Amino acid sequence: MRCHSQSFLLVRDPTSVPISRHRLQDLVKKWGLRLDESSDIALTVITSELVTNAVRHGTGTMLTITVSANLSRRRILVEVYDGSLVLPVPHWADSEDESGRGMALIDRLSLCHGAEHTTCGKCVWAEIAMPPQRVTRQRLVLRPRRAARAIARRLGTVRQPRTAVRVDSRGSHGRHARAVPRRLSAPRPGHEQRSQARDQEEADR
Repeated sequence: MRCHSQSFLLVRDPTSVPISRHRLQDLVKKWGLRLDESSDIALTVITSELVTNAVRHGTGTMLTITVSANLSRRRILVEVYDGSLVLPVPHWADSEDESGRGMALIDRLSLCHGAEHTTCGKCVWAEIAMPPQRVTRQRLVLRPRRAARAIARRLGTVRQPRTAVRVDSRGSHGRHARAVPRRLSAPRPGHEQRSQARDQEEADR
């Protein structure tokens, strides 16, 4: 399972909202994630709303933001921790209200979201969908065999290895016989010439 995760602290202040967005953009670049327009908007808006709610309704002087990216499941999890034990209550704002649409936006843009108590406060989280990720150069360097197999699967050029049956010392072909991979080797240099020379000698005789 290919995962990335990182946490960072921010002061519980309105200035932390744009800072959190910039930090997440840096992590996306650092991890080599590819986001399309919808996932980029969802990540930006959801992060802003989670941090804004923690600044307005949370307690304590600091906030902890944890970001996790699961490439196998193609999801990004954003968690915001603060010191308040009061869980957020969904509020559906009217058309004339200037605020109160944060939870509605999170509900609309995320795959799932929720809130839970922690030992020293609460955590409010949301998951965002990612598009399929490309095989990056970093993965080619760190895991060349796995990356090569992934590319071959996409191109449809995977070939099954040829096998030969190895018989045990008693000559049995039953369940004791094992199939083992066998590499097809090229003929040794000069093998064909030696065969032709022996055929010529026999013909002269």
